[in-house]
Amino acid sequence: MKQIKSIKTKLLIRIILSFVVLSIVIQAIVFISFRNFSMNTSKERALSAAELIRDTITSFMMLGVYDKRDIFLDRIKHTSGLKEIKILRGKAVIQQFGQSNRDDKPPTFLEEEVLKSGNIESAVSEGVFNVEYAIVIPYKASNGRVNCLQCHKAAEGEVLGAVSLVVDITQQRRTGLSIVSYMVVVSMLFSIGTLYIIYVFFKPYTELFHKLRLGFEHASIGDFSSHRVDVALSDEAGDVARGFNTMTDNLSATLSSIDNKVSLLIGYQTEKTANALKDTTKTVEMLVKIYNFKRTIEKDAIKSDVFLRIGDMLMKMGIANFSVYEVSLDKTKLKKVVSKADNEICPSLGQINKDTVSWCNEVIFTEPVQCRAVRTGAIVDSREFSQICPNFMQVEEGQTVKFHYYCIPINIGGHTGDVVQIISCKDCENPTASVIPYIKAHLKECEPVLEGKTFMELLKAQSLVDQLTGLYNRRYLDEINSGLCGAAARRGTLIGILMIDIDHFKQVNDTHGHGVGDTVLKQAASVIKASVRESDIVIRYGGEEILVLLVDATEDKSVEVAQKIRSNIENESIETPTVVLKITVSIGVSEFPKDSDKFWPCQKHADTALYKAKHEGRNRVCVHNKGA
Repeated sequence: MKQIKSIKTKLLIRIILSFVVLSIVIQAIVFISFRNFSMNTSKERALSAAELIRDTITSFMMLGVYDKRDIFLDRIKHTSGLKEIKILRGKAVIQQFGQSNRDDKPPTFLEEEVLKSGNIESAVSEGVFNVEYAIVIPYKASNGRVNCLQCHKAAEGEVLGAVSLVVDITQQRRTGLSIVSYMVVVSMLFSIGTLYIIYVFFKPYTELFHKLRLGFEHASIGDFSSHRVDVALSDEAGDVARGFNTMTDNLSATLSSIDNKVSLLIGYQTEKTANALKDTTKTVEMLVKIYNFKRTIEKDAIKSDVFLRIGDMLMKMGIANFSVYEVSLDKTKLKKVVSKADNEICPSLGQINKDTVSWCNEVIFTEPVQCRAVRTGAIVDSREFSQICPNFMQVEEGQTVKFHYYCIPINIGGHTGDVVQIISCKDCENPTASVIPYIKAHLKECEPVLEGKTFMELLKAQSLVDQLTGLYNRRYLDEINSGLCGAAARRGTLIGILMIDIDHFKQVNDTHGHGVGDTVLKQAASVIKASVRESDIVIRYGGEEILVLLVDATEDKSVEVAQKIRSNIENESIETPTVVLKITVSIGVSEFPKDSDKFWPCQKHADTALYKAKHEGRNRVCVHNKGA
């Protein structure tokens, strides 16, 4: 409103100044014109009186009645409104006739100038209360109609004398000032009336400017609906107001449509503020980020790369504390794949090692169904119910949880395959709530990508796993041997290679059938797998042969493990639907890189040692002898 008032004030000031200047100029012109008219009128009256006096006195002189001059002058002074009349004698007349009896006052400067120059001179004398106009008219000797040279001893053209008249024009000045005063009053009244008319006329337009300014201010912050420009004008200004309203209505509808379509596209209604422009810009920018995010993760080779992208996305959105969990393919385990904890953001985390932080109780890692998000497949939000998940870790025993947790499940093949857990401190200000919709949108785009990569891993795992025993197959060995050997070489450790064969397995098949043979093979594989560490690798090499790779084995450890396997199988009773069997195994042992700096020669050495064990009577362990 301040700006509009300034425009109105400037307009009124300019109009007032224009009226004042115009009034002053007109009044000055009138006053000067009246003054000049008064002066000219007085001069004409004085000239007429002077000529009358000159001619009359000349006539008196010729008629010999010059003594009647004073009576005549008094009458002329009274009838002509003259204040003073003086008859002045020139130098030639004074020399001839002497000074006049009426020349009791010395001549003024103006009168002396006229007697010297012979020119008419006039002057105005203005006081506070009166104004006088003095004019001096010379008489010159001539031999015209009245021959002055007959009576005066003077040359032709010489100044014989002068008539000095003083006219009081005070009343004319008063009349002029009165007229000017009337004009000032009339001008003021006219100006005030004009200003009022202008004010009334421009008021709707200044209100339009004010409303337009407010409308643009609201539009600049994205508010297109709360401030309409409604004015009762039917001219071009009204068209402007209606055009502005149409523009804001269209913008509001367009932005709302964009927002609704984007919300449908990302699957969530984003949080709104009072600024529709910023909301739409933010939504579109986030949509672009989501699109770029999806394109990026689609090109990632493995799931772990996608999990790292998710962690990076969370950090860019200001999430300082989070974890990403993955459910195993067989749904029996849950593992943490990405985690971050920021002690600076939340001082309460001072009691937690942020590098190994675990927000949940250990039970969920061995029993994924204990995780509420995994079990229900729904979002778990502690902001509504602080104890909604009983397996969220209590940071301080016996005290209220100091954190909010928000767990978002990622659906893989109709089940929860991954969980993103966002942690926020109750005592800290954080942007979690405002970015949750965008995080959900990102994770929504992750679902098909993670699902595809999970199925690819499953297919790959199935292609690398023996379906009967659940052990890795020979193809898996082809994929890992180079990497396994390289890692052992870097760490300076050994890889124990155990080639195991079930004794008399063909006899079991021939005697009891292949069904019993399959049971024997599965049971033997189970015993072997239970006899080694989880980090060791057990492979069905072919038929009844099983290969065990002992990772990071120490000196002579391979033989010890081989004897353990042989003993455990010997002591195992295998129950089948038709018979209970006891079996034995023969084992050949070699070590990489002790026996060879190449893997396949070492595997061949273990195979040779196996044949030696069989040749020496079976149910025994034979070690490759490098010097033999």
